[in-house]
Amino acid sequence: MSTGIIGGADGPTVIFVTGQFHWIALLVGAVAAVVAALVIYLVWKKKSGR
Repeated sequence: MSTGIIGGADGPTVIFVTGQFHWIALLVGAVAAVVAALVIYLVWKKKSGR
């Protein structure tokens, strides 16, 4: 992974981070978000008595 900083005392500073994209991390995050949404929905449904 590489990191570069562009900027100075008189202007905005930008930090660039480069590296490889990991598709498995995206997949795990998406599955976790769907499971969390499903759990929240089921808890809300049980609390509201529907």
